[in-house]
Amino acid sequence: MDKKYIPPSGDKHDYMSLDKYYWPCNMVVPVNCTDNGNYKSAPPACNETTGLPWVDHDGCSNPNMSFYDHDNMINMTEAVIALTIGWYYMNIDDYAKRAAYLLDYWFLDSSTKMNPNLNFGHFVPGVTDGSHGAIIDTHHWPELLDCVAILRLSAFWSASQDKNLMNWFSEFLKWLTTNTLGIQEAEANNNHGVWYDVQTGFIAQHVGQTAISKNISQNALKVRVEKQITTAGWLPEENARTKSWSYNEFCLDAFFHLAILANYSKVDLWNPPSRIKLAFDYQLPYILLQKKWPYPQIVPFFPSDGCVITAVDQCIGSYFNILRMAANEYSSSDYENDIKTLPGINYQTSYWNLELPKEEN
Repeated sequence: MDKKYIPPSGDKHDYMSLDKYYWPCNMVVPVNCTDNGNYKSAPPACNETTGLPWVDHDGCSNPNMSFYDHDNMINMTEAVIALTIGWYYMNIDDYAKRAAYLLDYWFLDSSTKMNPNLNFGHFVPGVTDGSHGAIIDTHHWPELLDCVAILRLSAFWSASQDKNLMNWFSEFLKWLTTNTLGIQEAEANNNHGVWYDVQTGFIAQHVGQTAISKNISQNALKVRVEKQITTAGWLPEENARTKSWSYNEFCLDAFFHLAILANYSKVDLWNPPSRIKLAFDYQLPYILLQKKWPYPQIVPFFPSDGCVITAVDQCIGSYFNILRMAANEYSSSDYENDIKTLPGINYQTSYWNLELPKEEN
């Protein structure tokens, strides 16, 4: 509701975000950005007044993202997760109260709540009012719902709030699975498609529509794994990006979460014939800096190189969570010890130790 502009629907309750890599043609972009090869010849003349046409500078986020809902939504999601985990471990009631307030504000309060759709996400002026790619914006919502399950243990999240929130996510799930944008995102053959499955499957689990989750899990090997991961463990769609290392990490993270989702349906995506382990094995020597990443990476990746882990316009992450998931799933002390070698990471104090605890084998 705090966004600067109103969606084409005229309803500020509708989520709205920019397609973050698009910039108006009259806006100065960082020197490391490209036009993503959109124009085989000279680009069309720029209208200095309107900024049309907008140009795709893959890997470079438009700073005006903050004028819309994306940044507030990310901040809300991360705050709910951190506050809930903080309450669970430290039993500080104010943390649970604040988490409940944020959930109520974003999803339940009639004066401020978001409508359960992403119809106007990733809009590009002069191109589209909304794109299926916006579904990636909410890829952390399964973790948010995990935290709602924890909040049920507190005195600050009521049964009626819980029922209303599950109804909201049931409506959102219906949108994901029936709306044209949701169907298009399901057909994406890169990290977007995997995160779509993760998000849709986990939301279905939380709202009791487990048949959807089971169907995703049973089809994942053919629909996702074999289409996106080569027999050598490569992720060709991600290698082609200007932030290929970031997107390899991001996509591998999605595949690991997809494998966790499949566990609920007793489908094993961790081991052969699934290629997820191959993708992890391929990336591991680069994670450990034993090899130099051979594909484009136009912004820093590791914290020691100037990457800000929580800034989506800089990089994706550090591999801490992927190595922790691998250590837990494959019962490997080697992977756990590898975490300690990650540049710029404090193994003992990292937040991941709370959100994704080490399992005792």
